[in-house]
This record gives sequence, C-alpha cells and structure tokens, in this order.
Amino acid sequence: MAVNATTAELARWAAQFRFEDAPPEVVERMKALVLDLLRVVAVGARLPWSRAVRRLALALGGNAESSLLLSEKRLDAARAAFVNGAYAHACDLDDTHVGSMHHAGASILPAVIAIAEQQRCSGRSLLEAAIIGYEASLRIGLATQPALFQRGFMATPTCGAFGAALAAGKLLALDAGDLAGALGAAGAYAGGLAQFYHSGSHIKRLNGARGAESGVMAALLARAGVPGPRDILEGEAGFFRAFAESSQPSRVTAELGTTFRLLEVSTKVHAGAGRLQAAVDAGLALGAEHALAPEHIAEVEIGIPKVIQGRLTQLEPPDLQSAQLSVPFSLAMALSLGRTRGPHAALRSEDYIAALDSAPVRALSVRVRCVLDAQVEAGTNTEEVPARVSVQLQDGRALNAYVAHPRGSPHRRMHWDELSVLFGDCVGDALDTAQVQQVLDLVRRLDRDADAQAIARAFVARPGWLD
Repeated sequence: MAVNATTAELARWAAQFRFEDAPPEVVERMKALVLDLLRVVAVGARLPWSRAVRRLALALGGNAESSLLLSEKRLDAARAAFVNGAYAHACDLDDTHVGSMHHAGASILPAVIAIAEQQRCSGRSLLEAAIIGYEASLRIGLATQPALFQRGFMATPTCGAFGAALAAGKLLALDAGDLAGALGAAGAYAGGLAQFYHSGSHIKRLNGARGAESGVMAALLARAGVPGPRDILEGEAGFFRAFAESSQPSRVTAELGTTFRLLEVSTKVHAGAGRLQAAVDAGLALGAEHALAPEHIAEVEIGIPKVIQGRLTQLEPPDLQSAQLSVPFSLAMALSLGRTRGPHAALRSEDYIAALDSAPVRALSVRVRCVLDAQVEAGTNTEEVPARVSVQLQDGRALNAYVAHPRGSPHRRMHWDELSVLFGDCVGDALDTAQVQQVLDLVRRLDRDADAQAIARAFVARPGWLD
C-alpha cells in the first residue's frame, strides 16, 4: 500500500471490519476495557472540574438522546460524549497505551456509548465500533510519537478524535468514503496543547472529552454532507506533517486487522501517569515489607528511562495534577503508604491530595533522586516502563526492588475478576450491591444480549450522589 493512501486504507478497513473478524481475546479485552471505563467514570465524576463541565453542559442544553453516565439526565450525543469523556479522564486513572502516549478509553468509549444509545445499536455493534476506534487512534499515535508530543501536542484529543470519528461513523453506517471524510473532519477538530505541563491549569482533564466530542461531531458532519479532506493524515498539510516533525505512516496500516494494538493497553491501578505505575508498585511493596515511615528513610534512588527525565521528575509538585505526573512524589507517597495499605493497594486521587498536605511525604519526595538506568531503559517499550528503586535507611540498611511489569500492564494484565473487584470498590458508594452486579452482568453480555441503553439505565447513582 502506498503511504499516500493511509487515510483511505484505514477508512476502508473500518468499513469492512465486522465483529466476527475480532479474535475472542480481543472481544473479551474490549469488554474489560468498557468495564474499566465505567470504573474510572465513577471515580472522576465528582471531581471539581467534572462538576463544572456537567453544570455547563446541562445549562447549554441539547436533545435528550444520550445519557450522562451515573444519572438519568440526557443530552445530545456530542455533549454527552464530552461530559462522559471529562469524567473518564478526570483523575488520571483511565486506560493508557505507553507507546502512543494515548488514553484511548476516555476518548473512544464515551463517543461510542453516546452514538450507540442515539442509534439504539446492539452491544455487538458497540464492541465492533470500539475495537475500530481503539485500533485507529493507537496506530495513529504510534505513527507520530514521540514527535507529536515534542511539538507540543497531546495524543488523547488529537489521535483520540480520529479514532472516535471512525468508531462513531461505523455506528452511523457510513461507507468507506464517508468514513474517510469523517477522519478529515476530525483532523479539522484535532487539538490539545501540552502547555499545562509548564503553566498548570485543569484543561488537561478535558483531553478525553475533546477527543470524544470531536469524533462524534466529525462523524455527524460527514453524514450530513460536510466531510473533511479524505487525505487528512498523509496530505501535504495533513496531520502527519502539521503535528509531527517526523512520522511513520506505515505503522497505521501494518498488520491492520491481524495484530490488535488494543491488547497493549494498560488498565491503571493507581491514579497517576502510566509511566510511574511500576514506581508506585515498588514503593508500596518496600513500604509494606519493611513497615517504612518517611522518617526512616535517608534517601531514595529510582532508575528511570530517558523518556521520563524532566517531564515526570518534578520533586516538589505544587498541585494535584503535577503530583500525579511526578515519579519522585508518587514514589514517596507509596513508600509512606505501604506500611498501612499493603503491597496490593490501589492509590486514588484522594491519596495524592492527602499526601500533598503531608509534610513528611513532601520532605521525602525531595530526597528521591532520579537517575538514568540502563536496565530500566532496556525494559522500556511501547507497553510499559519498569522501575528500579533503592532505599537507604537512616539505620544504614539498604533496600532494593525492581518491578519489570506494573500491575495492569499487558504482561501483568488485570483480568475480568480483578477488574470486577476494582469496579465494585470504586462504585460501591454510588450504586447498591444489586446494581453493581447488574452492570457487571450487562457489560459481560455485550456480545450477546446487552446494549448501551441497558448499561446506562443500570449505571445510575443514588439520588444526590453526583451533587
């Protein structure tokens, strides 16, 4: 295939792809990712920026055709996708793909759920579209990273918009030509700058929302007869050239339909950046095994790959978002919590908030030294980042831990039973026990007799919980 036909080839594959083309492992993984999306939505929905987005969307109004998850309120599909995407990406707990630097779940699934409800699609159609959306967005990310980020763009609202457009277009029964037009329209919507890394702001929390909403709008525009350029990826002023200094377009279509990149997606145990998950696992294990407290620790060294240096190595994060992107702070928090929470704890945003108010944790964070590590560099790939942690205690003892595969990564995957337990833990204060089981059953039956409408009806929080 010629590189200059990337957009058309991707659209043609999406148009021809059928649920039956997905191997059973891919179908089961996609159902697990839907369940994980509902888990992180429940965690993120009550955070301040999520509340603000919900109030704004309800004030703007819209046709009551798609659900705002966890409530009985409904809006038009684009705004529903925006709000649900905001919930999903609100606390940095949503699924992630290391190589593409992309959170596919927060951008693809809110769009798929919104359009599947609007069109009253089957669960099989929902899964079919979701698989398409994940594959497209992850592959576009892999084709452009790290150049995309180095130029100042985030993958979730850019690559996510393309995947969401293709998935939504599939549910709208667009043909290959119109799917290419939907990709073109998504390219016109794609945006999301990384300046917040330097200046702060909560706008990062809306990256999933923007990807989901943009994809829905792009697909609806294509159906309405307003497509975008059908060479949006490879064109002379298209995505590859405009958003990245260099790219590998062949990674979009290589083994398309035979190798499924969504199997490389990690589900997060801890509410922080994907590249620090192993560091937190190591810290919890050491803290639990040796009953550590911050005052016991003289200094800490953590081995990191070069990709983390600078961006994720801030010693004194000023706020929650910065803390969730800081390897030293996250490790200090985990070392401090392991004694009471155990090695298998799942850390959430409230743990970060408490740690930010803890003088001992903040002081320990400053004593964490990040060093480039050849073993960690060799173990870093498109699926995960390992961690090596060395702790020097005040009494002279030295402790060491190496985590090759963080929990939730493709080589240490959380399967259905584990995700079900995490789901129950995260939604237990929002849903009653019968509802929790009902949602689990419905998601598990998406490939049989369940659908988006049934899940939305069951996934409604107790009165007043969202307020």
